Amino acid sequence: MADFTPKFKLYNTGVGGTLRYTFIAVQYTNAPQTTGKYVEIKGQRGIGSIIIDGGTDTWELVIRGILYNEGDDDYEDLTANIDTLEAAVVYNTPYVLRIDKTSTTYYEYKVKRVKPISYSESFRTDMQEYEVRLLVNVW
Repeated sequence: MADFTPKFKLYNTGVGGTLRYTFIAVQYTNAPQTTGKYVEIKGQRGIGSIIIDGGTDTWELVIRGILYNEGDDDYEDLTANIDTLEAAVVYNTPYVLRIDKTSTTYYEYKVKRVKPISYSESFRTDMQEYEVRLLVNVW
């Protein structure tokens, strides 16, 4: 069996969207294991709700990972990686996020970043944790 590492790739929208960014060393995501969705409609005056299969409700996708420096413990490399992430995932811009499920299958989500990218408090010079929150189905 060949080694497989899932990739989280962000593409520009449009015909033949070009690769914008590949998320590095993803440690956590809340992406569902299925693309099947449902929409819940709650009544105004009653108890209960109606579930509609196949709806496209908006939800927040979280990607947490680690950025590493490329050089010999050079903090400038690490800050360059942070700047690259910030420049690639522009605020309020539509993208397509592709998450590999296997080497031949994948999920695609229409996403926008509407919150700042967060970085955990760290005095490390060789790696930095990051968290990107994207809204799905907002365009």
